[in-house]
Amino acid sequence: MNTLKQCTVACGRGLVALGKALMLPIAVLPVAGLILRLGQPDLLNIAFMAAAGQAIFSNLPTIFALGVAIGFARENHGAAALAAYIGYVILTSSLKVLDPSIDMGVLGGIIVGVTAGLLYNKYKDIKLPAYLAFFGGRRFVPIVTGAACLLIAGAAYFIWPPIARVIDAFGNWTITSGNIGLFFYGVANRLLIPLGLHHILNSLVWFQFGDFEVVREGVTTVLHGDLTRFFAGDPMAGPFMAGFFPIMMFGLPAAALAMIATANTARKKAIGGLLLSMALTSFLTGITEPIEFSFMFLAFPLYVLHSLLTGLSMVIMNVLDVKLGFTFSAGLFDYLLSYGLGKNGLYLIPVGIVYGLVYYWLFKWVILKFNLPTPGREPEDPSEQETPAAAPAVANTAANQDTLPDTRAGNYLRGLGGQANIKSIGACATRLRLEVADENAVNDSALKAVGARGVVKSGSSVQVVIGPEADQICDEIKQLLK
Repeated sequence: MNTLKQCTVACGRGLVALGKALMLPIAVLPVAGLILRLGQPDLLNIAFMAAAGQAIFSNLPTIFALGVAIGFARENHGAAALAAYIGYVILTSSLKVLDPSIDMGVLGGIIVGVTAGLLYNKYKDIKLPAYLAFFGGRRFVPIVTGAACLLIAGAAYFIWPPIARVIDAFGNWTITSGNIGLFFYGVANRLLIPLGLHHILNSLVWFQFGDFEVVREGVTTVLHGDLTRFFAGDPMAGPFMAGFFPIMMFGLPAAALAMIATANTARKKAIGGLLLSMALTSFLTGITEPIEFSFMFLAFPLYVLHSLLTGLSMVIMNVLDVKLGFTFSAGLFDYLLSYGLGKNGLYLIPVGIVYGLVYYWLFKWVILKFNLPTPGREPEDPSEQETPAAAPAVANTAANQDTLPDTRAGNYLRGLGGQANIKSIGACATRLRLEVADENAVNDSALKAVGARGVVKSGSSVQVVIGPEADQICDEIKQLLK
């Protein structure tokens, strides 16, 4: 039983680490999408810009291999990226000889990236005999990664065809099942956000499921995934993205207004400024996690309702035959960029307005009916007034606290329990992701006092929801840790 529990915990941590690592390659897509879209004939009609953007989408497996390797490697060292590139070249070249029909796509890049990152962590300090010392340390990582990817290619020759059939079958069911698959995807996408695993599901749907053939300079290329196919001009692509626009541009901003309206009078002004900034961020960029984490744990029934409404939005937009896409998230900026490539994009406006009204009145009714402790309605708790100095022992040692500056990063580090409590730290789009020595040393109240929107603890794994500044704050904390 203990072994099973340990395996489950290790698997969970691995998936969370993968979700974090996927954010780096995904982060390049907005720029690629912008360049690709602006270069189209109906906008600036600049062919080389369109070709430059398309080049990113054509090389997504390689980009994912490099980005995931960096995300997994300690210190995010570039040696892991070099190892991943070498490994991916070896993998794809070997498979072309073994079986040219095998195309592992973005999943192949992810597998190589994880392999390179883990091998970097294991062998970056390896000592070899004196006559081989030149190849020791980080220089050994590309060598062992190349050898590992050669073995992966040999194994893939035998096991990938049945795996591919299962993936294709699931992908085809998700696509061809229409509204059922869309509803399932929309609900699952939101419910996985607390664990940070929605990126894994998104990677399959956006970069793996579905096929679309394009011919460029006489060469036929098969593209995979709803996002990739949409920006390549597939008229059938977009249903797995269109349904997010009513939620992110209208629904969640309206939910924020409902929480402001139901906040206690004494706290309404303070909470109003915070929630309005979150609402504007969601509307413009589609970054919704700050709003979602503001009620996700305080009022989980609301979050379940939000997940169901997301699934329903996917169905409604599909019934209306709306095709829209995005390179980052379903905000106003991506809506304007993808409108010319999509279909029935104007339907978003009436659907969004109705969804905004539904979210506002439904959230307001549920909050008041069941007296849910949404922001501004939390019960007063004297313990919440504790200062960072009142945190548990690890946070209070002189070595951890007294040397920290009174800066944003210093205050966050105090709330996290000090330098000695940090085993590893990274960031995705909106949150810090940490491994800590003692989760009890993490002071939730202190973190919220300096700007955190929420704290999620799962054993030694801790996530701190901040917003779009998470990556900058992570870098500032890393500087202090050095």
